[in-house]
Amino acid sequence: MKVAIFGASGFAGATLVEHLLGRADIETRALIHSSGNAWRLARTGAPMTVVDVTSPSQVSEALDGCTHVVNCTRGSRTVMFDGLKHMLAASKNAKIRRFVHLSSVAVYGDPPSATSEREEAPPLPAPRTYGEEKLQQDRMVADAAQAGLDCIVLCLPNISGVYSSFVCNVLSDMRKGSFGLVDGGLRPLNTVDVDNLAYAITLALHAAKGDGKRIFVTDGVGSTWKDLADALMPLAELSEPPPVISERALQSPPVERGETVSLWRSMKHLVSSDVREALRRDPLWAKFDGRLRRFAAAGGRNLEDRLRESIEGARKVAKVPDPYPYSSRYNAMQLRGVWHRIDRAHEVLGYKPPLDFTASTARFRLWYETMHGFGQQFWPLASVLNKFSGDGHKDRQS
Repeated sequence: MKVAIFGASGFAGATLVEHLLGRADIETRALIHSSGNAWRLARTGAPMTVVDVTSPSQVSEALDGCTHVVNCTRGSRTVMFDGLKHMLAASKNAKIRRFVHLSSVAVYGDPPSATSEREEAPPLPAPRTYGEEKLQQDRMVADAAQAGLDCIVLCLPNISGVYSSFVCNVLSDMRKGSFGLVDGGLRPLNTVDVDNLAYAITLALHAAKGDGKRIFVTDGVGSTWKDLADALMPLAELSEPPPVISERALQSPPVERGETVSLWRSMKHLVSSDVREALRRDPLWAKFDGRLRRFAAAGGRNLEDRLRESIEGARKVAKVPDPYPYSSRYNAMQLRGVWHRIDRAHEVLGYKPPLDFTASTARFRLWYETMHGFGQQFWPLASVLNKFSGDGHKDRQS
């Protein structure tokens, strides 16, 4: 088996390459967009090939001699749609035996319906969202499967574990005080440890038959957001759990209605300073405006101020808005109140998560302490830098 991994320098792709390198029955071809983010792969000594997935010829060349493909790419709409189209077409032409694609639970909406415990629930993403983009990708893969390409689609929540930007960002928000626990933090938390994901992808490469339908891959049901906060409290150096906030506190403030139209308001706008400045470019208006200004000046400063106030209204001083204390993006994410069950993953792939939630968070803590020097002499300085930089991590629900 020779596996081409597109997006091999990303979080999931790099972990998958590390998992497969030690396997005698699998040869990997790591395909990357650029070398800028490939330090993890470089450390392993894995050979890398730079491929532009928006180039049909480069994608076709990259698959020469390969038998299986895994798509771990993320990026612009061009990458997500044109890139996927080229990967699917090249895979069909190369008679690829299995195409594994990574989807997202975001296709079920935000928040999803209770029926999305199972993959058969109708996808309901909001327009122009990441979930809608992933749904379009899923449909492209399903069409390719209908046309004869053997495809497996793994549907993922947030990816946790070592190097996880999701967990790092929750930790950063806990430190800043912007993260709160909605309704006590007892709502479902859906995660998949990146090592569990690599294991599931390996199973998908060997599965008997793919039908292009989504398969949930998570760490299993039962974990809550409070469990995650409790596990991160020592790293966040908190003596008490994050504050409890209500669902109502997450609702956006009402949008102010526009001002009603009135003749007096229109007249005030017509003679406002901005409009007068534009009209002053006309010679006749400039002459009239000059006479009006001289008349107002002759009456003294008080008359000039009264005229300006009657026309433009009292000068307004902008209010500095009070910062909303619970601004973490992960507060609203807690409204996704459903566990996505992995029965189909067990049935089709034979998947059982090697790491449970407790083991996953323990491994993350050990990695974080080692990587960031937590508890070491320089930690006080490092913690301050982390606080101001927000840890510098970016993430998106997979």
